[in-house]
Amino acid sequence: MKTRNNTTGHRNNQLSGVLLRAAAVLASVVLLSFTVSAQDLWKELLSYNSFGKMALILVDESNAGEATELPTTGNTAAFSINEETDSPLTVESWMTNDEYFGASNIFNQVAQDEKLEIESWMTEADYFTSRYAKELDEELPVEAWMCDASFFNN
Repeated sequence: MKTRNNTTGHRNNQLSGVLLRAAAVLASVVLLSFTVSAQDLWKELLSYNSFGKMALILVDESNAGEATELPTTGNTAAFSINEETDSPLTVESWMTNDEYFGASNIFNQVAQDEKLEIESWMTEADYFTSRYAKELDEELPVEAWMCDASFFNN
C-alpha cells in the first residue's frame, strides 16, 4: 500500500487561491478609481465636506503651480437685527367658560371609600395557621450570659 504526501499540492492550491483573490481585489480597485476619476466624484464629495474649499484647492490640478489664497467672507451681513414685539393678548369669553374646561373637575375628585370594619374571621387563628406547616427551628433556650449586663456594657 502506497501513501503519498498531499501537503505540497495543498499548499500550491492555497497559494494560487490567495493570489487569485488578491488579483481580483486589485483589479476592482483599479476599475473603481478609473470610474471615480472619470466622473469627478472626488470634487463633488469634497465640496460637501466641512473642509471643502481647502480640499478643492488641494485637488484642483489647474492651479497646481500658482499660490492660491483661501476665499474670505466680506464684512457684509446677510441678516439684520430687528426688535420684534407681539400684539397684546386678550382673554376671550370662551377661555373662562366652564363648559369647555369644567369636565376636568370630574377627575380631580377624591373617591370616598366605606369605613373598614374587623370581621370575625379576621381574628380567628384557624384561618392563619395550617396543620401542614410545622416549625422547623427549635426554640432557643435563654442562657445566663444573655441576661448578664456586664457583657453588653462597653
